[in-house]
Amino acid sequence: MNTKSKTFRNVTLFSLVAISCGWIGVGLNQLLGEPSNLESLGSLIFISTPIVCMILLRLLGGDGWKDLPLKPRFKQNARWYIFALVVYPVVVGITLLIGKLCGWVDVSKFNVAAFLPVFVAAFLPGFIKNIFEESVWRGYLTVKMEQLTKNEWVVYLVVALVWQAWHLPYYLVLLDDAFLATFFPYGEAMFVLVSTLVICVWTIMYTEIFFLSRPLLLVVLMHSMEDALNPLISEGFAVISPDKTLLVSPSFGLIPLLLYLGIGLYLRKIRKSKGRIHA
Repeated sequence: MNTKSKTFRNVTLFSLVAISCGWIGVGLNQLLGEPSNLESLGSLIFISTPIVCMILLRLLGGDGWKDLPLKPRFKQNARWYIFALVVYPVVVGITLLIGKLCGWVDVSKFNVAAFLPVFVAAFLPGFIKNIFEESVWRGYLTVKMEQLTKNEWVVYLVVALVWQAWHLPYYLVLLDDAFLATFFPYGEAMFVLVSTLVICVWTIMYTEIFFLSRPLLLVVLMHSMEDALNPLISEGFAVISPDKTLLVSPSFGLIPLLLYLGIGLYLRKIRKSKGRIHA
C-alpha cells in the first residue's frame, strides 16, 4: 500500500470512529441504565476516543509522528500568537457592543474585576482539554487531509463535517438542555443547522491560521480563548434578547459569523499571496 492510500485509509477509519464514538457512549449509558451527562462513562468515551484512535494510527497504522506540529515556533509566529489571543475577544466585543447599541443585549452586570476570575477559571481547564482536541482536529485530521489534497476547500469541508458530527452527541444528549438553551433557545433542529454553519466557518479560520503558522500550541490558545468567553453568556454577564440570538449571540449569531468568515478568507488571501498552496 502506498503512502497516499494508507493515509486515505487511516483518515477514513479515524473519521468513522470520531463520528460514531459519542453515540456509542450514549448507547452504553443506556445499556447500563445510567444518565447520559458529562460525568458519565459515555462522556469519557466521547472525549477520549478520537485522541486514542489518533495515537493508535500513529503508532500502529503507519502514520508516524513526524507531522505532529509540536514546535511552538514563537519567533516566527509572534503576530499569529497575538492574533490567536485577541481574535475571539475582539469579535465578541464588537458583537456585544453592536447588540448593546441596538438595545438587544444587556451588559449592565459586566465588569472586568468580576469577569476576570471567571475567565481564568474557564481558560485553564479549557487549555488542557484543547491540547487533546486540537491534537486531533488540526494536529491529525487537518494535517492528513493536507497530504491527500491540494484543494483547501476539501480540507475545510471534511474537517468541519467530522468535527461537527463528533460534537453532536455532546450537544444533543450529554450537555444539559437548560445550559444549551442559555446559548441557543430555538430547539434542536435549528441548533444542528446553525451550529453546522458555525463549525464550517470556524474551520476556515482555524485551518488558515494553522497553515500560516503551524504550531499546535497556537490553535490550542485560540480555541481556549473562545471557550473561556462562554461564561459571558452562561453566567449572565451579558443577557441577549431571545429573539436576537441569531444576530448577536457570540457563539451562534450572524454578526460574529460574518466577521469570522471575513477573517478566515482574509487569512486565506494572505497565505495565497505568499505563493503557498499550504504552509
